[in-house]
Amino acid sequence: MELTTLQQLKVNELLALYNPTQRVKVDFKAPTGSGKTLMASCFISSLIEKERDEKFLFVIATPSSSSLPEFFEKKINIYKKDLPYSKFDVEYIPSPSSAKSDKTEYTVKILPQRNKVYIFGKSSFGKGRILSERNIIKDFVVNAVDIGYSLVYIRDEAHIGDKQDNSEESKQFEAIMQSNAKFILKMTATPNYADPAIKRVILKEKDLNSELLNDNKFLLKTSPQMLLKSDMTDTEILNDAITNFKLIKGEYKTLSIQIRPCMLIQIDNSSTTNNEKQLEFESALQNIKTTLTKNALSWVHYFGNNDKDSDRVYKGKFTLDDITQNDNEIDCVLFKIGPSTGWDIPRACMLVRLRNVCSASLNTQTIGRIKRNPYPNLVRNEITDKYYIYSNTEHADNDFKVFKYSVKPVFTGECLATIKITNKVEMSKAIVTARLKDDMLQFLERNRNVFSQEYASLFENGVYKKIRETINGNNIYSPITNPFIFLKEYKRMLNANMLVYKNIETYLKSYYTSFKDKFLYEFFITLLFEKHKREIADIVNKNRTHKPQYRIECLPYDSSNYIQMYDINRENKLIMRDTRGQPYLFDIIYDRNDLQPLDSMPEDIIFEKISNYADDNLGMIKVWAKNLSNSNINGEYIDENNNTRHSYFDYIIKFSNGLYLYIEVKSIRDIDVNKTILLKKAYADYFKNEQKTLFDTSLVICICKVDDSGTPNIECFYDENMIRENLNELNLRQLLSKLANLKI
Repeated sequence: MELTTLQQLKVNELLALYNPTQRVKVDFKAPTGSGKTLMASCFISSLIEKERDEKFLFVIATPSSSSLPEFFEKKINIYKKDLPYSKFDVEYIPSPSSAKSDKTEYTVKILPQRNKVYIFGKSSFGKGRILSERNIIKDFVVNAVDIGYSLVYIRDEAHIGDKQDNSEESKQFEAIMQSNAKFILKMTATPNYADPAIKRVILKEKDLNSELLNDNKFLLKTSPQMLLKSDMTDTEILNDAITNFKLIKGEYKTLSIQIRPCMLIQIDNSSTTNNEKQLEFESALQNIKTTLTKNALSWVHYFGNNDKDSDRVYKGKFTLDDITQNDNEIDCVLFKIGPSTGWDIPRACMLVRLRNVCSASLNTQTIGRIKRNPYPNLVRNEITDKYYIYSNTEHADNDFKVFKYSVKPVFTGECLATIKITNKVEMSKAIVTARLKDDMLQFLERNRNVFSQEYASLFENGVYKKIRETINGNNIYSPITNPFIFLKEYKRMLNANMLVYKNIETYLKSYYTSFKDKFLYEFFITLLFEKHKREIADIVNKNRTHKPQYRIECLPYDSSNYIQMYDINRENKLIMRDTRGQPYLFDIIYDRNDLQPLDSMPEDIIFEKISNYADDNLGMIKVWAKNLSNSNINGEYIDENNNTRHSYFDYIIKFSNGLYLYIEVKSIRDIDVNKTILLKKAYADYFKNEQKTLFDTSLVICICKVDDSGTPNIECFYDENMIRENLNELNLRQLLSKLANLKI
């Protein structure tokens, strides 16, 4: 398992917060299914590698007394082989019950070991447990700190533990960790926004859909399909779910690879105090199983390792790992949240929650179980990108908000501009000119002395100093001493740049002969792509026989019904703007109509400015909207490795004079500077003089970078033969006014 660019970015943010001289508290929020365990594992590995003189001791606490601690241990051990530093041990420490142990003879002692990861389940420090009652955990931690260990405390699913476990033993455990840990990392769905002393690292779900940030990998499904009806009976909801699930199974059979979809049915505990309710619960549960069987759907129930059953001949002789596999025969899994916390089953695409057997509120952690992408290599596929939620529980959306979009009837046929590359086939087969050899060799010879200097800084005594992050123009390095880890990094870098590398491989190998006595070829290639990637890509692209050719196609906005789902809590309120009275593209249904959710303050600032202009200048804007990230209105462009990418503009505006303005919103603290550089280059390419036929339709593209004062600074790309003046001298309102009044 390797981190995507986005995951690595978040790990780097965590590493940057570590301070050996201070106690640091960090809340880390990331969507379920975004790879938190992998990122935590990489953080541990990278921290050990970065701070080589420190004696680290890592404690991970999970909220579950069931399989989660063992899952955590298993996952880290699987991930270790691909981590920058892998020479550390991982151990799950169970805690026997004090009632079952001979208190005079039974002894448990935990000895601190350098860089070791100790994993505790909630039961390890609960009431009636040896580790708590005999102060074994306290002695272990205090002793480790006394002899010079730096304690790093990682609390998994902290929001669950904080809400559900208020026992004295749990509070004591937290107090021990909080007072002794040098670095406290809480992985939580509800970060603390009130305490300024707590740092926050946030991975937003919308960033997981970025082609560039995630290296063309899509970790999560993105198309929700919902039936949330509290007035429907359990039988009605279940029958609807079954009918649709059979259709889904048919769709999955059309895939070129085998993935068997799975339905999850969540079950809560039955009453232990009310016999009548217990009998009703058991009857409802049995009815579900009977209904599944009548519909020829195979099922298992997993309520814990000691409470398993199935309609197969093996009955309870299965593991969670068995039913996780993409080709497993089981159609439906009835599960309880507690025993299955931390369990991943990407082939699951439907969640069913029925009122009579499930009373808990529906939340994003529960939904996260059906959002993982099951497709090999995390490729997006139209069929596997959908996930389905069926529920008749009361207040099913307490912990999340669902917005349903549809194009307003008045705008159903309204054409909008989308930019297409018309020669993709030629581009994919593009060869380079004979001049590439001369250009490349001239570049290499011109930088001979530079390469020698850079090698001395990048490879110190033969050790690769990987650039972990850049702060204020200064590089922060992580040395990679393990040659196998370096080779993995090298292959990953080479694969990412293969289309460029293949065009110049012969010239590089020929030129390298003059350096072969000084350093390895792999070091040389790493240096080139680490320090000169953009220069090399520009040389190759300049010499391609085919350049991208663009055309604007005017299309109506895809009339599909769109759904967006947002995780909400008291501390993290969603920005929502009223679109009533606006020539707005969408009807939006949530609570009441016409509320547009926004993802950031910069987006909110731009929304307000467009909305105010539309209010003050009625009729000048024909239609506008916050664009959706899976819409058919976008701009295609070619990245530096000759891959086709898509720019989903944040705001799309069509003025009454027929001119289009598309706006890309950026914060002054850009999450991905490299992507912005690529976008600027693409936007400039659209408007080069040779693209004569592109601008039969008039279009202006604008990047709005919002600074800390809330001021948007604009950079415009447009046909300068059509618009003679410099649009970049205008502010955003002036730009709107100028374009709205142009005669075209």
